[in-house]
Amino acid sequence: MTVSLADLPKGHEFAETRFKLTPEWVAEYVRAVEDKAIVSLPDRSYPPLALAACSFRALLEQASLPEGAIHVGQEINFSLSGDRESELVARASIASRGERQGWVLMGIDLNVASDTGKEIMSGRATITFPLNGEVAG
Repeated sequence: MTVSLADLPKGHEFAETRFKLTPEWVAEYVRAVEDKAIVSLPDRSYPPLALAACSFRALLEQASLPEGAIHVGQEINFSLSGDRESELVARASIASRGERQGWVLMGIDLNVASDTGKEIMSGRATITFPLNGEVAG
């Protein structure tokens, strides 16, 4: 069973996750999202939001969202160059955690690099959730 993000302190580093976006998976993703802009990317580039989705999935496989969690912000930067054949390494850590009036505000840094160490994506997700898991209703 995965741990809840609510139980993790500032500075927690998640285990790195390795994955590969195969040409077949990328083609299926492009068909599914029907985004015509993706075809304008350089041939060897990863679709940026596919990369983001896979890195967030890797994070959520290690820690679940607490009851009542709200996604309040997202910053993501991409380098559109990259070899689609390389294995990718996703890393995440809890960069900030503050508590106020019964709520937690948490910033999670995300980074994806090629297996050679070239950064392909970096960003931060910000979530908030009730401190004691109690959602007012």
